[in-house]
Amino acid sequence: MSYFIALMGIAGLGLLYSGLTRPPAPERGGLTRRVDDLARDGGIRASGRALIASSLALWFVTFVIVTGISSSLVVGGAISVAAASLPFGWVRGRARRRRRRHREAWPDVIAMLIAAVRAGVSLPEATASLAERAPAELRAGFRAFASSYRAAGSFTVGLARLRDELRDPVADRVAAALALAHEVGGTDLVRVLRATGDFVREDLRVAKEIEARWSWTVVAARMAAAAPWVVLLLMSTRPEAAAAYNSSAGVAVIAGGALATAVGYRLMLRAARLPEEKRLP
Repeated sequence: MSYFIALMGIAGLGLLYSGLTRPPAPERGGLTRRVDDLARDGGIRASGRALIASSLALWFVTFVIVTGISSSLVVGGAISVAAASLPFGWVRGRARRRRRRHREAWPDVIAMLIAAVRAGVSLPEATASLAERAPAELRAGFRAFASSYRAAGSFTVGLARLRDELRDPVADRVAAALALAHEVGGTDLVRVLRATGDFVREDLRVAKEIEARWSWTVVAARMAAAAPWVVLLLMSTRPEAAAAYNSSAGVAVIAGGALATAVGYRLMLRAARLPEEKRLP
């Protein structure tokens, strides 16, 4: 009976952790749709189902290994639930790093566009030429733009494909500025592009300063969250400790500790979290 209570408690903690950490749900689409979007934001070609399957596989493997080491289903269940969230954390971290690389590459891209326009190249052709000349981080997006622009003959359609491929708030704003510059044309074209480049560089400078101060808080939060569970795993290798954790009181202690860890970790991250950039509709 205690095992059943423990498993129910662990499942409840897993659902609570998922609710605290997952991004806001869109109005339409289920779990697979949200995970698909997360994978695309991280630049991963795998589907959302593959990511969910990897999470479940990691949960099972961790549960078997930790339970075998500790001889405690409760300890194995608690640690395996945390392990199951690692693939999603990895993809979110990859998405953040991808957005950072994109942000750092955009000033060079805008400088290339200004140079091409001054040389007499039209803005759509200058943008399409970036499929081969842009920094590696953004080249896939401009290849998608060039393909769509040459197929449809529409600059707006190409920019929409660029936004969909890069999935980046900065890309959304730059695409909107390019659309405006294309409509304005004439002598104001270079002025709009230069203003866009200045904005992106200033945004990059501020973001770097904030991230430098924020990084130590993230490291501290992760160490504070992981340390008690490492100690728990080491203690549970002793038979008397494993027996204690398998009791009803042990289940209550571990469930309370897991809840405190999840809530404390999320609060620490929220306190130091950078404002999330919103994508343009």
